[in-house]
Order: sequence, then structure tokens, then C-alpha cells
Amino acid sequence: MKKANQEGGGNKVLAFFRRNIYFVLIIVCVLAIGTMITIAAVNGSQDENPPVNGDLNDDDSNVNGDVDDDMDDVDDDKDDEDDTDEEETKTFALGTMLSDYTIDIGFSNTELVFNPTMQHWATHEGLDMLAAAGSEVYCPFDGTVKSVETDTFYGTTVVITHDGGFETTMRLLDDVTVTAGSAVKEGDKIGVVSGEALAEIAQGAHLHIELTKDGVRVDPAQYMKEGDK
Repeated sequence: MKKANQEGGGNKVLAFFRRNIYFVLIIVCVLAIGTMITIAAVNGSQDENPPVNGDLNDDDSNVNGDVDDDMDDVDDDKDDEDDTDEEETKTFALGTMLSDYTIDIGFSNTELVFNPTMQHWATHEGLDMLAAAGSEVYCPFDGTVKSVETDTFYGTTVVITHDGGFETTMRLLDDVTVTAGSAVKEGDKIGVVSGEALAEIAQGAHLHIELTKDGVRVDPAQYMKEGDK
């Protein structure tokens, strides 16, 4: 009896598949296609990830390399500027213009300083070097005499041009030994300190010097060699 029931159940299952064979095949195909799509999607995502990471690393490397290059350029430019300033400073020997002197009123083109002669406050676009009247004044460094002018207020004024766009003006001089157009060397005698010129006379006898770079007034003290007073 039990065997007959089993055979009957098997026949029913077989009959079911025979009647619905097409639906079964369709379901199997759909499942197979879905599985293939899923596998392909997973593999595709795994293949795409490494290049993205690689590209990011390359970009980071390029950015870092560019930044390093830019910093190197900035450092090189700074070094060049420092070298230029050092060379210009060492070129000058303003402290050798007089053998014995004392700095009195310094350069000040922005802040007002008191002028004891004129009894007022004003800018001072030069440097005053106190020295005894008659003290010899020497050329600070090589150049060409641009002009020699004399009046009662400033005494004799000598202007000398130099390489690099520099120009030295010396005021309150007497007994000048150079003329316009003369070539002068560092250490050549220019004249002597005047004791009679009226400009800044309240300070006593002194040499007044002015220095320009490319037409702009600069502080002469910044160009004195190390060891100058």
C-alpha cells in the first residue's frame, strides 16, 4: 500500500514538471542571468578601485613635487637677494672719508628731527660726521665727479657718481681738489671740512653726506663697512 502511494506521488511530481517545463526553464534562466550579472558587477568594482587609488597617489606626488619646486625657487631668489645686498654693503667704505669723526645727526626721511641751526623740526636726508675744521675728506669709493658747486650756505658741494646707480653728495667742504668730470678712486683726497659754511653751523664743523640709489635717497649708515664708526 505504502509503495503504491510513493509511486503515485512520484507520478504527480513528474506530471507537474511535464506540464510546467517551460516555466521551470524560464525561472532557471532568470536565476542564471541574475547570478552572472552579480558576479560581473562585483568583479568590475574590484578592477576599478586600484586605478583610482593609483591616480590619487600620482596626483599627490605631482602636487607635492610642484610645491617643493616652488619652495626651492623662493629660497634661491632669497639667496640671490641676500647675496646682492651683501655685495653692495661690502662695496662701500663711507667710514674712511674722514680719519677721525663722530656721527652726529643721522639719516631720517620720514621722522622729523630737530635742526639746532634753523631751530625747527624737519627731515634730515643725510648723515652728519663731526670733525675738526680742516680735516681732510677722502673719496669713499671709485667714481666720477659729477659736479662741484660753491656757495656761502653749503660751502663747496661735490657730487660723485658710482657704478650700480649710486651717487654720493658731500657738503660743507673747503679747498676742494677735484673738478667736474674727474675720475676718482677710493681714498683720493676731495677737500677739507669747512668751518665757515652757514648750513648746520650750530652743530660745529662737520661733513654732511648724502647717498642715493637709482635716484632714491638711502641711509648712508647702512652702507658703512663693519667696523666703521
